[in-house]
Amino acid sequence: MSGADATALALEAALLLGGVALIGWLLFSPRGRAAMARRLPPWDIAGVDFAAFVFLVIFGALGLSALANLATRRMALSADALMVAGSVVMELGFLAGIAAFHGMYRARARGAPAPGGPSVLASGLVTFLVAIPLVDASSAASGYVFEKLGLPSEPQNFVDILASSHSAWLKGLLMAAAVLIVPLAEEGVFRAGLFRFLRTRMPPWAAITLTSLLFAAMHVDWSGHLAGLAVTPPLFILAAVFCLAYERTGRIGTCVVAHALFNLHTILYVASGTVK
Repeated sequence: MSGADATALALEAALLLGGVALIGWLLFSPRGRAAMARRLPPWDIAGVDFAAFVFLVIFGALGLSALANLATRRMALSADALMVAGSVVMELGFLAGIAAFHGMYRARARGAPAPGGPSVLASGLVTFLVAIPLVDASSAASGYVFEKLGLPSEPQNFVDILASSHSAWLKGLLMAAAVLIVPLAEEGVFRAGLFRFLRTRMPPWAAITLTSLLFAAMHVDWSGHLAGLAVTPPLFILAAVFCLAYERTGRIGTCVVAHALFNLHTILYVASGTVK
């Protein structure tokens, strides 16, 4: 084992141990349980207004994607480049739809402010650390089950591109999108949008389950060889942790920071030579 491999292994072990310790503190310490008090207020928005949110988000993604397709139609781009560019444009479309919704609905879009809590950086780091052992355990278990059942176990397309592409600019674009754009867009859609709406209209466990299922399903290539299917269980767990963090802190920034850290962790993990 090389020195770099040993360092990566030691860092991963430290993250796992730190996450396990934090889970124990949150569950069994009085201060930890107090920190788990719910701070996210109900989002009293009409169903028709939420339908406008969904429409704007989808329209933003599809509209920008259509414009991007027209712009790249005559460009000599590889299939990997087209896939990465299309994903980045779709995420930017999500952000455009979210921005349009907040611009049109203003106070109704924001909802009631959450009471004071920890900073988004501290709570985001805690959420990331708590997620690591849960996601890793789920990944190991699902990998074993998928192998025994003979189910598709191909990694996500973008993980495969990151691991195998020889294009520096393509890898750079993918990394920047994964750490900066994707967390903002997906947390704005799934946690600050869908989960916040559903949790005021159904039991929290049902809102978490539905939101997390959709989040995990969105990361599977349903049109191809079901690439990414094997990571749906760990992604479901990750999404559930983000929902709980948002519920407890009332701050979507917590989930954005945790999501960015998790994506950065995955990028470094892949760069170390092991596809996750």
